[in-house]
Amino acid sequence: MWRICIGDGMRKGEGRAEVGGARAEVELGLDGTGESDIDSGSGFLDHMISAMARMGEIDVSAKAEGGIGPQRSRAVGLALGSALAAALGDKKGAKRYGWAAVPMDEALARAALDLSGRAYLVMTGEFSSDIIGDLASQDVKTILSAVAEGGSLTLNVKFEGENDHHKAESLFKALGLALREAKKVEGTLVLSTKGVL
Repeated sequence: MWRICIGDGMRKGEGRAEVGGARAEVELGLDGTGESDIDSGSGFLDHMISAMARMGEIDVSAKAEGGIGPQRSRAVGLALGSALAAALGDKKGAKRYGWAAVPMDEALARAALDLSGRAYLVMTGEFSSDIIGDLASQDVKTILSAVAEGGSLTLNVKFEGENDHHKAESLFKALGLALREAKKVEGTLVLSTKGVL
């Protein structure tokens, strides 16, 4: 569920999702300064979403509760993607494509995305442990897949390195920078031969 909020000229969106016993709500300002207030139930996930928001210059407020970790992760991702889709609206003038590479010490992550209207995730890379901070490492893919689904975007990410924290953080920062590029308004047309995304 999502909606566009209009008032001060800033592109804004809200998203809500329920997965099993987990519920998540996200409010997003696409033309922000990267401020965030995140309470996902995982300190590590809070840190990752905050890093993405800062790099993307997107204001994000998110809260999740109930359920178990994987359910909360998916609910947060779906709500975040839905809020992003709401804020983008019909995508008129949006650059549509964005990509970035982010190093963090020995780790390197790359993200390329298309605000295509088609949900698709390709993720290449592996974590060496089952837990990163207080987040199950498999939940990173769960979250990204849910963001792609909720936001109807195509996302291709690759990462490598030795430290799992560095790999995950560089990945979320690369996603933020790619979003920062793709959300830019550079004209008035929808960048699609079909005229709609």
